[in-house]
Amino acid sequence: MVVEYIHSKLKDDIITSVSGHYTFDEEKHLYYEDKDVLYLTASAVIDSSCCGVGGCLFALVIGFVLRWHIKKDKNNLPVSIVDTISDPIVRNNISKAIIIETNVSQVNFWAT
Repeated sequence: MVVEYIHSKLKDDIITSVSGHYTFDEEKHLYYEDKDVLYLTASAVIDSSCCGVGGCLFALVIGFVLRWHIKKDKNNLPVSIVDTISDPIVRNNISKAIIIETNVSQVNFWAT
């Protein structure tokens, strides 16, 4: 599905919950079959849970970049056009490549 993606602010806590938060650390690109895959690396921290502390590193794949930084949104963040990835074989191949390239423990795919 082709959609507009508003680029996230990096290094800001995204969600703060009862037990912790997560932060997008880097915006990265991976080339897969001559296509530019946009993904974010992130860290999740559990630091206020009654059951203990912990965390993990993960990646969020946004999709194939079709048009890069075509405009700015109302908060002055860049907007790109991406094609989200739904094919399970492509997802699996991209997940394996990202895990090899980074230190993440899981790869998730953006759904609109």
